[in-house]
Amino acid sequence: MSEKDSLVVWHHDLLRRGERSPGCLGDHVRVEVGHGLRRLDAVVLLDHDAGGTEGHPSQADRSVAAMRSRPAAFWGRLASMGASDERDRLAARPLAQARSRLFDQQAEAYDRFRPTYPDAVIDQLLGPVPAGLEVLDVGCGTGIASRQMAQRGAEVLGVELAPRMAEIARGHGIDVDVAAFEGWGAAGRTFDRVTSAQAWHWLDLPLATAKAASVLRPGGRLCLIWNAGCQPDELADALEEVYASVVPRGGHRLFRGYAADRPSDLRTGLGSEIDAVAAAPDFGAPTERWFPWKRTYRRDEWLNQLVSRSDHAALEPEVRDRLFEAIGAAIDDHGGSFVMNFETVLITATRLG
Repeated sequence: MSEKDSLVVWHHDLLRRGERSPGCLGDHVRVEVGHGLRRLDAVVLLDHDAGGTEGHPSQADRSVAAMRSRPAAFWGRLASMGASDERDRLAARPLAQARSRLFDQQAEAYDRFRPTYPDAVIDQLLGPVPAGLEVLDVGCGTGIASRQMAQRGAEVLGVELAPRMAEIARGHGIDVDVAAFEGWGAAGRTFDRVTSAQAWHWLDLPLATAKAASVLRPGGRLCLIWNAGCQPDELADALEEVYASVVPRGGHRLFRGYAADRPSDLRTGLGSEIDAVAAAPDFGAPTERWFPWKRTYRRDEWLNQLVSRSDHAALEPEVRDRLFEAIGAAIDDHGGSFVMNFETVLITATRLG
């Protein structure tokens, strides 16, 4: 998970006690996000080049105003917006970053219950001689993909904004710089691979893509990975009814599966990411390859995985408790377990020069 430095969300309990982080550069703002959702208090940190003047609001001010006017529309996965919606993407970014900050509060659950990536995906992105490859893993989280690459002999450095996530990754033996990738200082370092697993959509795509090109050696590759999965149709039908009956209308989108609801969703929603790579002059044409696989989930395994999801963590606790109880009952009615149909996409592009 990676975010820009423009917005930091502090835990609502701290804010109720009036505590602030040392060195805050901005003011608290309250973002209304609909019935049944947390009210997230935020601190807007204005970049040196983003400040406004009297009568001329800054980019951050305009983004907050946009969030207040249309909050619910901005709580879906950023990748669900098309390239033609770039203005919405820019306005959405602070609120999306606010939600992604919830990951750090569930770092242990993320590490324990999020799925890994198929061996074939890791082998494909590293190539036939992985030993000694220098890899920069952007938004490495707790190091799930990083560890899979390191186990093959790659030398992996992670970049991760969330401190607790980075701490867990370090505990697994992964070196991590705590920073937002767009502002991270490479200090002259270059890499054979820049990878990002389940995180690239949180970034400022043009900036992140250009940054990746700047730290890749000629012939190196940008490799982006996402898992997506859905339940069997019968259970998916039952879960659709559960979410409709429990979650208040008018809020952000919640995926009933894993970044998907139905099989038709599995290979959608990444057009903006691919377009950003295709538009970068330092990269060759991006390629896209899909890897299908399956995993069996028991009732509690699935509920534990939901705890790590920012779309579910953003719900009010009372709503989330009712939802999890109803999801568990639906899985029990389905026999207590189900087979999840996953597909993992690997998007790659080669650094020219």
